[in-house]
Amino acid sequence: MHFDVNFDDIVQSMVSLFVMSTLEGWPDYMFSNIDGAGADTGPIPDNNPYVQYMFVFYIMVGSIFCVNLFVAIVSMNFHIA
Repeated sequence: MHFDVNFDDIVQSMVSLFVMSTLEGWPDYMFSNIDGAGADTGPIPDNNPYVQYMFVFYIMVGSIFCVNLFVAIVSMNFHIA
């Protein structure tokens, strides 16, 4: 399985985090990164299981931020002065 989402450099990391913030397919990206072993090596199953905590934390914080942003925009648009 090949994913275009990776954390090889800063630009790709920012793009990857943006893609994950849409909540589209993030478990697949998480499991792919858990199996990652390093440069010039193949995936090793469950090589770094602590990566899942970073992904879940990011999804939870990112979701809360997006919901708060949505609520703020809606309340600003319907605010009666």
